[in-house]
Amino acid sequence: METIIFHYQPLCSALGCDQKAIYKVAAPWSNGLSRELKNYGLTCEAHRESQLLIARHHRDLLKVDEEETVGPVELYQLVPGRRDVELSRLSE
Repeated sequence: METIIFHYQPLCSALGCDQKAIYKVAAPWSNGLSRELKNYGLTCEAHRESQLLIARHHRDLLKVDEEETVGPVELYQLVPGRRDVELSRLSE
């Protein structure tokens, strides 16, 4: 079976920004059976700190089910052709 890889350049999620996103703002999420990155947006270099603060605020307001876990919101380097589980977390 052939693997289909989408190649597109997403834009920054900041209001009014038309720059290419280079980071995913996300938190590790699990329901006990599966794991993924909970997406809080995409950001360019110029908006990385403001988008990270907004996402962390949204994460603080999140209500999770008993079996769910959501880790801290962090930046992940977007790499064309890679899935969430293959993205590298940036250290701050």
